[in-house]
Amino acid sequence: MHDSLEQFLGQVAHRGSWIGGGSVAALSAALAAALLEKLVADPRAARQLTRRRKACLILIEQDAKRFARVIEATRTTRPGVFARALKDATEVPCQVYEHAGAVLVACRRARRGIKPKFQSDLKCAMAVAASAQASARALIQTNLTWLNDGSYTKRLQQRLRAAAPPHVG
Repeated sequence: MHDSLEQFLGQVAHRGSWIGGGSVAALSAALAAALLEKLVADPRAARQLTRRRKACLILIEQDAKRFARVIEATRTTRPGVFARALKDATEVPCQVYEHAGAVLVACRRARRGIKPKFQSDLKCAMAVAASAQASARALIQTNLTWLNDGSYTKRLQQRLRAAAPPHVG
């Protein structure tokens, strides 16, 4: 595992790599899901977290591929190619945002059922999921600014509001 993690981090750190913020946000959401997955006693909740973790792992690779298409589209003169590529690429952080939000909700639901000695792992899962969500939102906002498409922005903001976990004090 160390080698594959070191390889991934090397790719993130490599200047000119397409692996960047979206992939890191997806990895963060996957890590949060995995950490909570080992804490929950409910098999159904654990299965849902497993699905989210695996979905986020797929998004790690998809982010780099889709963003490479965005860069490629900046070099074309065909109308609409760039906008379509950027909207397609924006789908990845949108999904990360949704998965991270669902992990946060699952963390809050699981809070009472987790023994005090494991609450630190729960808090860590919550912090990492919140970070994944904040990172994904920053990427989405950057892409929306780049697109400058008001109707698309409005639709996406509605989607994000629906996926935002309710604030619990």
